Amino acid sequence: MSGPIQDSEQAPSDETLVVVVPCYNEQANIEQTVQSIRLVASELPLRVDVLLIDDGSSDGTKREIAELCERYGYSAMYNERNRGVGRSLLEAYKQIDPAHWVTIMPGDNEIDFASIKGFVQARHNFDVILGYLQNPVIRPLRRRLFSVAYMRTVQILYGFPFRYLNGMKLFRAHVFQEIDVEASGHAFNSELLAKAILRCPSLRVGEAPFVARGRATGSSKAIRPSAVAQSVVEVGRGWRSVAQFRDKVTRGD
Repeated sequence: MSGPIQDSEQAPSDETLVVVVPCYNEQANIEQTVQSIRLVASELPLRVDVLLIDDGSSDGTKREIAELCERYGYSAMYNERNRGVGRSLLEAYKQIDPAHWVTIMPGDNEIDFASIKGFVQARHNFDVILGYLQNPVIRPLRRRLFSVAYMRTVQILYGFPFRYLNGMKLFRAHVFQEIDVEASGHAFNSELLAKAILRCPSLRVGEAPFVARGRATGSSKAIRPSAVAQSVVEVGRGWRSVAQFRDKVTRGD
């Protein structure tokens, strides 16, 4: 991992927050994303490390990440091909100290990283803090309708009471380590959380709001027809995998 950001005005605790930044064709956004992280990191009471991931981008994202790592001493992962955000994050978790806190900041800079302050403030009460969107009006109606339909489906399948799964979150690295996931794309989040709860029924899961500001460049890939169809397939794949995992847990395998 990289060295911590040292310019905090507050004396950091002995805790570390690792910000994982997955990127796919985010050449135009990645530097601004990193600057947003750096600006807020100086105000947090934790040491902050950054891990940048290029998920097989076809633009200049890999080059931008390499330059940022050289400039700031960050760590990076480079996928030779596009593996999807789920697989990329699971590989990243393996590299992180189990005791460290982890958050995900997508390389599109759509999330206001200042939202992490509320998560950090509540961290000692939970093992996982899931974010829900405080200002959904920032997103187009089509995307909001898809999000509602997606979340309702996941809530029914898994019995989750949570409002949102695919936004900002904060968790101890060990919570999701050594869990195998079948689903790809954003569907991996629901499968991963379900298996973590099955593995540790006493897992403390909380919620906190985060703010999105919309993409400055490019457009979301989440609501393209092909992406929606793939999400349906992946949610089903994850649900079947969780059912098998549940059987193993209840049998004590």
